[in-house]
Amino acid sequence: MSATETLQLAHTVRCKLQLAADRPDRNLRFILGHAFTLDKLRLRIAEIEMDKADEEDMQEELSEPLGAPPHRERRVSFRNNLCRPTGANRPRSPPPDEYPDMGSDSDSPEEDDIEEDDEEDEGLGLQRFESGSARRPQMVDDDGEDEDEEEIKTPPPIPSEEELRMITGGEDDEELREAYTGVAACPCHGKHKESPKTQKIWDIPQKPGETGPRYAVVSVEA
Repeated sequence: MSATETLQLAHTVRCKLQLAADRPDRNLRFILGHAFTLDKLRLRIAEIEMDKADEEDMQEELSEPLGAPPHRERRVSFRNNLCRPTGANRPRSPPPDEYPDMGSDSDSPEEDDIEEDDEEDEGLGLQRFESGSARRPQMVDDDGEDEDEEEIKTPPPIPSEEELRMITGGEDDEELREAYTGVAACPCHGKHKESPKTQKIWDIPQKPGETGPRYAVVSVEA
């Protein structure tokens, strides 16, 4: 998956996650699934950026001229040989008899513990698994979309002319208008350029105890 496709998919998942979180009847399974998918996509985007940076560093190294002189190492010289230790003043190494006998304490508890650890490690082995970031992230079954499709199939309630006059006679819902404008301008659905410009939006009140999608009356520019 290319970087552009990954960014587009992450943007779509983020929009769906935001819309699902703003609904009054939240589907927690749907929200958690898309949140995990968004985290995987963000990790994939970070890996793509790291790979791109490594490629740029490699190109910079290859672009350097082959005949370039190597960096000269800094050397320290002793002035007039005053600070250099002479043979007489140089400290002598101790005789071999003064070194501590490291092999005398062969039955120490530390060596016994090391041998036991080696015996336990003999039965262990390394097994290589495929990285989760190398696989293409799978989208979670969108149960919320199926519910939305079933709800959309049912015809929305059409208010009467008297109800329309009462609804449009009051003040419009500014918060609802901003939410609609943000969703309509989002390029994830591919129709952000075709959406009409709204002037006012009035929320259609629901009946007491009624649940489901909310409907509104929209006044668009001619």
